[in-house]
Amino acid sequence: MGLPCDIQQIIDSGGGAELIAVSVRNEVAFDPTPHVHARGTLFLLTEGLVAVETARGRFLAPPRGIGWMPPGVPHAVQSYGPTVGFGAFLAAEFCGDLPAEPTNFQASPLAVMVMQRAVAWAPDKPLGPAQMRLLLVLLDEIRQTPTEPLQLPWPTDARLLAIARALLADVANPRRLEQWARWADISPRSLSRKFVQETGMTFAQWRQWARLTQALEWLATGLAVKHVALSLGYDSVSAFIKVFRQTLGTTPAAYFQNRGGLRDARDPAVQLSEASAEPGGAVPVA
Repeated sequence: MGLPCDIQQIIDSGGGAELIAVSVRNEVAFDPTPHVHARGTLFLLTEGLVAVETARGRFLAPPRGIGWMPPGVPHAVQSYGPTVGFGAFLAAEFCGDLPAEPTNFQASPLAVMVMQRAVAWAPDKPLGPAQMRLLLVLLDEIRQTPTEPLQLPWPTDARLLAIARALLADVANPRRLEQWARWADISPRSLSRKFVQETGMTFAQWRQWARLTQALEWLATGLAVKHVALSLGYDSVSAFIKVFRQTLGTTPAAYFQNRGGLRDARDPAVQLSEASAEPGGAVPVA
């Protein structure tokens, strides 16, 4: 995330506040070198897109939810487009009942408010009683929040993993399942069965998510919807928009625009007031 050196040192030392939050603004892409944190990481994007990859799979953190990376999990992070938001590093002792795998949560107004307020907390001192209560509120909000399905789990079979990697490298490849099976020297029936067993998704579902995640990455960098649709191998722009809307609930053109309706609201009090008028809505903070 391009953290200041003093903050990074506190996080790496294992000491400091139980929750260390920072405001993030990056015009250049993140360093995609794999790394690991002793703390759990919560991150909320208000602009841009981040893709996180672990040994288990790949998932996206769009400007809509709160991403979660458990402590001790090696991962690499890539960003697409200028990224703005918040990162919060949670001491390991508070991570036990949070997911053991990377996850996206919908961002509740209250969780967003706590993450923003925590930016002003001293990173090198234990939290005071009032701050600790807010931390517990943040954790309670996250535990009760629905998760979001932007994930691509890797299959474990070497042949299926080779197919998955090849699909991500060339999402417009027109090969059918039978052709991929021949390419990987596996029977079509085994490919279908093992893909569901190892990823929880059919081959067709996994392929569609691969195309949609690639679409989001391209859209985040400013590519036109028409260019993205044709580059993904769709026969028409309308076919791509239909699949995108059915899966993600909005159109490609609208996905990154004014997420949550509060792009220009910078005062926490203003944001809390507006959030209270629409309970349960996502409130990205610019």
